[in-house]
Amino acid sequence: MVVYDRSVTYQSLYRRYRPGRFAELVGQSHVLAGLRNAVREGRTGHAYLFSGPRGTGKTSTARILARALNCTDLHEGEPCGACEACRSIQAGTSYDLFELDAASNNKVEDVRDLIGRVAIGSPGRTKVYILDEVHMLSTAASNALLKTLEEPPDHVVFVLATTDPQKVLPTIRSRTQHFEFGLVPAAELERHVRWVIADAGLDVDDDAVAWVVRKGAGSVRDALSALDQVAAVGGVSGVAAPLEELLEALCERDSSRALVGLASALGSGREPRLVAEELLGTLREAFLAAVGAGGSALADLEAQRVADVARRLGVAGVTRALEGVGAAVLEMRQAPDPLVALEVALIRLTRVELDSSVAALSERVARLEAALAAALGTVAAQPAVAAVAPRPAVRLAEAVAPGGSPPSGVREGAAAAARRQLATRAAGAAPASPVPFAPAPRVPSAGQPPAAPAAPAEPVGPGASVPAASHIAADPKPAPAVTARPGAAAELTVEALTLAWSSGVLDLLATGSRALYRAGHFVAIEDGVSLFALPSRVHRDRCEAKVAEVERYLAAHFGHPVPLRLVIEEDRPRADGPGGPVVADRDGFDEARDEDIGNARDLPDAPVVSTTGLELIQEAFPGAEVLE
Repeated sequence: MVVYDRSVTYQSLYRRYRPGRFAELVGQSHVLAGLRNAVREGRTGHAYLFSGPRGTGKTSTARILARALNCTDLHEGEPCGACEACRSIQAGTSYDLFELDAASNNKVEDVRDLIGRVAIGSPGRTKVYILDEVHMLSTAASNALLKTLEEPPDHVVFVLATTDPQKVLPTIRSRTQHFEFGLVPAAELERHVRWVIADAGLDVDDDAVAWVVRKGAGSVRDALSALDQVAAVGGVSGVAAPLEELLEALCERDSSRALVGLASALGSGREPRLVAEELLGTLREAFLAAVGAGGSALADLEAQRVADVARRLGVAGVTRALEGVGAAVLEMRQAPDPLVALEVALIRLTRVELDSSVAALSERVARLEAALAAALGTVAAQPAVAAVAPRPAVRLAEAVAPGGSPPSGVREGAAAAARRQLATRAAGAAPASPVPFAPAPRVPSAGQPPAAPAAPAEPVGPGASVPAASHIAADPKPAPAVTARPGAAAELTVEALTLAWSSGVLDLLATGSRALYRAGHFVAIEDGVSLFALPSRVHRDRCEAKVAEVERYLAAHFGHPVPLRLVIEEDRPRADGPGGPVVADRDGFDEARDEDIGNARDLPDAPVVSTTGLELIQEAFPGAEVLE
């Protein structure tokens, strides 16, 4: 346990461990090399511009430069830290260093007062002026600084520091050497934090280190301030638990847990918008991890946690959560009660059925596909599997055999249940012992050559595998073998065929076959052969190549062969023989009401209709004359 001496004033970690030499800078190797070489070779400029995010070492580097320019015992461009000049600058009592906060001293009078001091000498070799947040200077003050900044006395060096270099006048930027400070990588920042912990004798665990690095977000000063907070609280549980609870609620789709976690975060004194922004930052890291581009700004332990969130939510879930929380942050700026916007966003993210957006619907489809794939994992797959995964609806329909029960762990859909019940009613009594057979030969249409004999069907038993729809489409083999029942074909009706066709058989066909057969319908049954009407002869000829596939699925559905013959709509059978009224089709169209219009040459000519604008005006105003 560390015991602090109360007689000594405590100094914050970021002040206690502020770098005093170029070599102690964290993560700014390019700045270190440029300034140290310039001091060692005596080629320092008269004005520098340091820009970068907060807490990256801009002001500290300017002070190190002031020490190096006045040190009496330089070592390879590094200040010794022991001479009078180094110690006075470190203590803040040197006359060779003058710092001005341009944010609060941004008037013309302030700059003129500074310019008046430039010509006054100092004890050291070089007098350094540091202007912090120089972008806050007014335009008049910036213009007043220009001449002195361009041609200062030989013993004066200006160092301008800013977090927003775009707001600095271009005329000022052109008179300086610009060094850009970047955010410190997570790995390097973690090493520095652990070194400070060991040097200061703090008792901090790995969870706290990961949280400190995440809070630092590349800023050394912010990371050390967070480390001070963790050391004072005694751990990270009191400051990081609410966010962890919200992330777990999003992963578990638990609405009540999300609201409880949000209430806990607000109870600790946080504002709703700050909680939302912190959650948004973590979701962004999870999004980057989900697409394989994250982890560079996080400690190892925190990167693992974020990767776990990305894995549990998936790319679609993380993207939807990122969009939902981001929209809530924007809405909270104008909402009368910002908390309501955040609570609604959390409820929508944890209960996807309440969100009607495209992203939510896509996530629901992805979850259903994953659940169905896991449920059907026990069904053996054929050795040859197509490159594209089959549709879940096709897999389910094929897995449920007509008249049987679905496999264990599979929830039977309404369509599959209806097909099974229909097949059971059509079967009547219990079927005889299973006898594998091949579908009956197809009855060819008039004028069509006989089709090649189909390959023998493979028997299907309790442990047999079920082919995927994509495999059937690519390799037209017989469907799962069915059990023949004497007299079963005679029980088949047009209504049963139509119901089976619309409730699932059509959807089982391959994409090309389904597009061709969608335009037809069953019209009659003659001598055990089902007649399927199509609109034209060309259409029928194209469907002939797919008849075997349709017969396979019909046989697999009804449990017995269903021979199929394709006919043309105008040639289909009439109710009372040739010349009688035509049976109405499924759309209710009655061809008997279609009168014969006879020969087109005998039709009377249509009346002449005025087409030009002039003719229309003459019709509207009878007796009017056209004047040239």
